[in-house]
Amino acid sequence: MTFEGKYFDGKSSVGYATKIQLNSFNIQINYNDGVSSQSISWEPSKIHANDFASNGKIYLKYGDYPHQYIEVNDNRFAEELKLSYPSEKFHKGAYSFLFSTGFAGLAVLAAVVVALIALSYFFILPAVSEHLAATVPIEWEKQLGDASYSKMVEGESVDEENSKRMNKFFRQLHYQSDYKIDVVVVKDKVMNAFALPGGKIIVYEGILRTMDNSEELAALLSHEFSHVQLRHSTKNIFRSLSSYMLISVLLGDASGITAIVIQNANQLKQLGYSRTLEEEADKNGLKLMKQQHVDPKGMEDLFRALKKEEGSEGDVPEFLSTHPLTNERINYVRKEIAKHNYSIEEHEQLDSLWKEIKGNLEE
Repeated sequence: MTFEGKYFDGKSSVGYATKIQLNSFNIQINYNDGVSSQSISWEPSKIHANDFASNGKIYLKYGDYPHQYIEVNDNRFAEELKLSYPSEKFHKGAYSFLFSTGFAGLAVLAAVVVALIALSYFFILPAVSEHLAATVPIEWEKQLGDASYSKMVEGESVDEENSKRMNKFFRQLHYQSDYKIDVVVVKDKVMNAFALPGGKIIVYEGILRTMDNSEELAALLSHEFSHVQLRHSTKNIFRSLSSYMLISVLLGDASGITAIVIQNANQLKQLGYSRTLEEEADKNGLKLMKQQHVDPKGMEDLFRALKKEEGSEGDVPEFLSTHPLTNERINYVRKEIAKHNYSIEEHEQLDSLWKEIKGNLEE
């Protein structure tokens, strides 16, 4: 019997109109490739397993890679295949056992699919997205940071003079960086500070008021700088918006990523770091302070002061909501300091800049 269908040679996506004849020992395929008439034959034993179900169309796949295909829109084709080649393996599709068990088999398949989707959504996809965050170009990170900064500080008042002093302070720490760091001071009594992808560090006046010396400010900037340098901020954003970010990165769409971040800026501002990332930023910050001979106890003092504020008025400082600060973490910092020998030096320029910053905070 002869059937009409389409033939795909596996070398292109072009399908050729074909006549398919089922013979005793082979399947004869006759078609015109636009240049001349062609005739090929398939050995039934080299046809792959198939379930013959896709909107009434029947498909057969043949041979080694690149595979050839035929497509027939005729339900009689499946019946004739079984009659012509009853013992061939391709009649037993990959999922036939599920359908043979009826609703129980379908229920098992549905449960497996749901489990795989959940596993991918909650674990695999975020992990893959976080890995991709470590590979995006710095230029992309800067675009993300600039876009989210504009949205996050919208309506806020920036202290231009103290921002200049803070940038001078940071430069005096002489930290080597892949990023151009820009510290911005916001006129607000909220106790908060956070780092954005690409190099922006936002510090609110409220957190500056909790500090007593330049070492504590150096500790804060070292910690936030570590989030930037170690790409924690970027990883956090990618993990939170994993499905969107994965698609944008795979498509090389930097503008798409930026648009997503802008739309979710307020949500991203509330993202907290994991304990692992916080300890990594603490450890890296302490290492940087050690390299520049700044007293690392400033970090312990800063954390203790912030922890004390947590219970003073019943409100949790915003910094602690995004940078979870447990007693264990404070003890971790203290133990890290005790493990190493630190050579501490006087830093007159840091002290002088700190006094200017503290003295110019608005009442």
